[in-house]
Amino acid sequence: MKTECSVVRDLLPLYVENMVSPETAQFVSDHLKECSECHSEFESLKEGEPLSTVENKPAIGTGNAKPFKKMMKRMNRQFYSIAYAALIFLIFLGFGWTAGDNLMYNSLIMPIVGIFGYYVFKWKAIYKLPVLLLIIDLGVFAFQLVEIGFAGTLMWTVLYAMFVLVGVAIAFLLHYAFRKEEKK
Repeated sequence: MKTECSVVRDLLPLYVENMVSPETAQFVSDHLKECSECHSEFESLKEGEPLSTVENKPAIGTGNAKPFKKMMKRMNRQFYSIAYAALIFLIFLGFGWTAGDNLMYNSLIMPIVGIFGYYVFKWKAIYKLPVLLLIIDLGVFAFQLVEIGFAGTLMWTVLYAMFVLVGVAIAFLLHYAFRKEEKK
């Protein structure tokens, strides 16, 4: 199909409704006298039939989206499950290192716990993570997995909670910064 035919076929619905300028109407009329294919399209359009050369775009239905949405929900649950498992593992790892030589690694691990916590809980991480830390640390103390007294367990929990809150703040600032960049 020539470019001129393509332009005319785009203009045909407007031409049939007399919604084009006189110059455009003259251009389309002249072309219809010369081109039998476009003239047959014009006749079918006048009778109310749709243009045959225009590709009909498939209708986007919500029925096709159900399997995709179901899969995305399942993947989202899997990501959250992995994040929960990472949170608990890192807390256990950090508290396990409390009585050993690797104590200083907790200054790195606990902010990472805060970042994962922000991903999982958003702003609720501010109070949920310290409570989770306390529960796990008391569990570690109760089962005597680490040789630390009760007062020491509470002291380390408070210190780790501060590190975790630093991680939550870092995650929020990164989230805020990247969200601002997207809007520009």
